[in-house]
Amino acid sequence: MNHLLRKISIAIINTALPEPYNSYGDHWIDGFEDAGCEVKVFKYSEIEFIPARYDLYFFVEIRYNPTIIPWYLGPRVLYSWDSHIMSLQDFDRPAKCFDKILLASKIDAETLQSQGITNAFWIPEACNPRVHKNLHLPRTEKLGFIGNLNSTFKRNGYTKNDFVEHFKPYHKTHVWGNDYTAEQNKIKVMFDRTISHNIGTRIFESSAAGCVPLWSKAGFNNGIDELLYENFHYISYDDTIEGLEKVLESLYQDEARMEKVSKAAEKHVLNNHTYAHRARQVLDLCGIKAIPVTL
Repeated sequence: MNHLLRKISIAIINTALPEPYNSYGDHWIDGFEDAGCEVKVFKYSEIEFIPARYDLYFFVEIRYNPTIIPWYLGPRVLYSWDSHIMSLQDFDRPAKCFDKILLASKIDAETLQSQGITNAFWIPEACNPRVHKNLHLPRTEKLGFIGNLNSTFKRNGYTKNDFVEHFKPYHKTHVWGNDYTAEQNKIKVMFDRTISHNIGTRIFESSAAGCVPLWSKAGFNNGIDELLYENFHYISYDDTIEGLEKVLESLYQDEARMEKVSKAAEKHVLNNHTYAHRARQVLDLCGIKAIPVTL
């Protein structure tokens, strides 16, 4: 008899948006496929009609009433990027509707656990090598920022807008997929300053695209030191405009250091921090392994 392994089948419940990769859930679809799984995608509007034939039901965010999920679908997990801008009380009801709640924020996952929600876990953001890649093109922009501005969330008296207005980096927003990659590949040093205590996706995405990633040290024990080495895989700066000015002045005078950091960052995230790596973490956490089949 021949013994084979049946592929793990995953149902991913994701928001439906017209632009590819406009929804971050699209990266999870690629990640589970790259991890060797068979994937079927359902829209939020289809939740009540999902059949019970999958090894895992992976729900992206909670922009729907979780109580409508059919009782016979399981195991089911929820992944959320947004906990750092939500009230953690918003997870009280989902905690009873999912076997696992996976948050991009380590701080929020640990807070939920301390509040008795023991099925909350930290799964960090990542990069998607299908999209985030180094095209090895001439980089014409010294400093860049790709993403939305924010004038609401303050830290040390500054908003993200304050930094962008002061440094005036090359800035693009509302670009996704290949267009996002093309913009990243114009930039040598990628600015980032997350609005709260989260790590953010940009540090992984810009690293995969061959940029030198900047990241502000705000004193949070948010897990970044468990994933990347400071000033080796990314350049850190004091969480002030003056702190970033000092770091950039030094960095711009050392092209060799910039090249060393960008190469180390790119290699590290592609080897350790892709959505395929995260998908395998999810499967391990849920105790799901490839299924042996006898022919």
